[in-house]
Amino acid sequence: MVLTGHYGSGKTEIAINLAMMLSQTAGHVVVVDLDIANPYFRSREAYKRLSAAGIGLVSNAYGYDITADLPALPASAKTCIGDMGVKCVVDVGGNDSGARVLRQYRNELQNSNAAFFMVVNVFRPETDSVAKIIKMIRSIEAETGRPMAGLLNNSNMLRSTKPIHVIRGSRILKSVSERTGIPVVADCTEERHMDSLEGYCEELMPITLYMRPRWLDM
Repeated sequence: MVLTGHYGSGKTEIAINLAMMLSQTAGHVVVVDLDIANPYFRSREAYKRLSAAGIGLVSNAYGYDITADLPALPASAKTCIGDMGVKCVVDVGGNDSGARVLRQYRNELQNSNAAFFMVVNVFRPETDSVAKIIKMIRSIEAETGRPMAGLLNNSNMLRSTKPIHVIRGSRILKSVSERTGIPVVADCTEERHMDSLEGYCEELMPITLYMRPRWLDM
């Protein structure tokens, strides 16, 4: 599962949550952090939590020490992506520029039957309309050479999120789906909103906010 999207869409949060969910049933799960464009909120920052859950993490070529911020991709990523025995969640950098790193893994992605998904938060200015979202989809598809398999609605206002925000995102993405034929595979939201969204969203995916420290909301 290759997660793409715009900067700040919440790709990393969704990647961590998906890995946690998959680890309960899928055996060997690995998160591959290919975000070398954004220095904040990357999967590698959750390596202790992932490790405790038995989930592997592949980030840069130097491990998790002081050199972790160097924009270097590990050779082991090719092995993980190309291994059919591993359930791999790939966290890609934002926009088409962040997705450009996938070029060097083209053969492995093709052989592994990887599916590409785009995470969308309609409250980000780059993806606040149907036209902008479609433009983003097409630019990422052009960069990767792979079609988008599905859309993940992650529309939120951080800890101020209310059910109406998720519903608005769901409605906009349904319009995107009607125009592109790309299905909306899930509406992502915190557990506290699940009951309120029943009947409004078809496929709800509960998430935990692993990546955002509470001190940022003070």
